[in-house]
Amino acid sequence: MKYFKIIQNTDSKIIGKYPQVKDLKINFHEARASQWGKIDEWKSDDDIPDLNNFLLQTKSKLTDLISNSFIIVSDGLFISERCKEIFEKFKVNGNFYNATIYKLDEKLSYCFLKYEYGGLSNIIWEKSEFIEYNINTLEFGNIVLVKNFKDYKEKVDSLRISKNDDMALWNLFPKLIRINKKYDMTPMFKYGLICNENVKNAIEENHLTGFLFEPLDIEISFE
Repeated sequence: MKYFKIIQNTDSKIIGKYPQVKDLKINFHEARASQWGKIDEWKSDDDIPDLNNFLLQTKSKLTDLISNSFIIVSDGLFISERCKEIFEKFKVNGNFYNATIYKLDEKLSYCFLKYEYGGLSNIIWEKSEFIEYNINTLEFGNIVLVKNFKDYKEKVDSLRISKNDDMALWNLFPKLIRINKKYDMTPMFKYGLICNENVKNAIEENHLTGFLFEPLDIEISFE
């Protein structure tokens, strides 16, 4: 099965003005907007910011995937209800929340899809493989095995010390990722949100707008 990185389309011909949503209908504090910076800590409804008072920018167009200034693809997506209906036919590693976007005075029903950054808790670290990689020279190094996320970070630090890498150009990138549950769409460490070709095909066949895809050259397997 082929997998793809999901990317937000920023072409002005498709989305109009970028980002499509950047303002709120109510003030920052009333909307608890500071909670967007703590998205990995959301545990209950009390942790979630107001999701019903977003404003579509003037000259922005509506798409099924909406670009915004509140969150990046690594942590969540704003999607149309039609998009949610299609996603719910697949196994998605995330949670859906109802949201509202206003186009002037028109109230539009949308959804927010939240997921764990990198899907870290679903990675079987000791059965995965990482490879040394220089993002500047595109040079590959050795295959590296890690025990857990803490061990991963320690080995990245050791790699950079060994390469005298003051600019942090060397890193460890996934080569083989083993995941403890099978998903059609999931956050992926170092790659944001990914999906398999079945999800990609469904998005394209249903003409959902705002999506771009980038093929992944890593191996993904499931327990």
